[in-house]
Amino acid sequence: MPKQRILMCYQYGLMMMVIVALLVACGGGAATAIPTEAPPPTEAPIPEPTAISISPTSPPTTAPAPSVASVPPATVPPVATPVAQPSATKTPVSTSPLATHRVVTYYGHPADKRMGILGEMDPQLMVQKLKEQTAAYTAADPSRPGLCAIELIASVAQGSPGPEGLYIARTSDKTIESFAQLAESNGCLLILDIQMGYDTIQNDVTPLLPYLQRPYVHLAIDPEFHVQPGKIPGEHYGSVSAAEVTWAMQTLGDLVRANNLPDKIVILHQFRDDMLPDKAKIKPMPNIDLVLMMDGWGLPGAKVANYNAFVRDELIQYGGLKLFYRQDDPIMTPQEVIQLDPTPLVVIYQ
Repeated sequence: MPKQRILMCYQYGLMMMVIVALLVACGGGAATAIPTEAPPPTEAPIPEPTAISISPTSPPTTAPAPSVASVPPATVPPVATPVAQPSATKTPVSTSPLATHRVVTYYGHPADKRMGILGEMDPQLMVQKLKEQTAAYTAADPSRPGLCAIELIASVAQGSPGPEGLYIARTSDKTIESFAQLAESNGCLLILDIQMGYDTIQNDVTPLLPYLQRPYVHLAIDPEFHVQPGKIPGEHYGSVSAAEVTWAMQTLGDLVRANNLPDKIVILHQFRDDMLPDKAKIKPMPNIDLVLMMDGWGLPGAKVANYNAFVRDELIQYGGLKLFYRQDDPIMTPQEVIQLDPTPLVVIYQ
């Protein structure tokens, strides 16, 4: 081949290479880049479904199908499900008269006027006066109407041993029944008070259970006269233990539940520390409204101070106050009584 032609071919090839290079550099469509192998696109991991743990001793449980709304969109961060909080425990509502009323009661025994107003006048006249006194509390505090009650001493402490050697005289069934009918026919409560002497709470309460099965009959415990052997009721102060009080409360609570009765009121009299030596161990109990009764006569200032000491500062459940028509001079008015803290839910007159 002539040298001139070879040179022309060489020049032509060189020129074509330059043209191709220029096209590539300018992004021309004629040249296509060779793709390199790239890793596959990364995807967000799909969480595994949570397994339901089944105890070997439990029957298998079918898990509910998840709702669509429970699956959040991919672009929204998951929101934690709030944990349900346990509901607050509700205090059972008492079904005793103290849930809505203030009890105003006359205290004593028909056989002896020295023991209280029950022995000072004819029963019908006594009830009439009791209702008038009760109405005075309703007028003083209409939000808690007064409810009349008769507190009859069912076991009366004595200064001599008596036929049982227990320094008590038991009120006859006939007398208890007559006052039960008197109370019921007049829309009042009957509260049976035990003084015990040398006897036990168990022996004093058990014979009264047939009466306590009636919805309007309740119990009062008077530690003052529950003395140790060798001491004389009325000459020495007595006491009851927390265990004895707890037994009485439990017995009446069982009575309420077994007979579908309204809750029972238990009144616990006190005017000295040593009457309830382990008072801190006495606790509220289901179906029982326990009233700590500040007993004892005296001037209003002294009575208020004792109420604060024995009831307000050592409150178990509810407070009560005992007033004396003859010994309290001046006697506290209903307006003064209801101002005490806590307000007395039982007021006894002797």
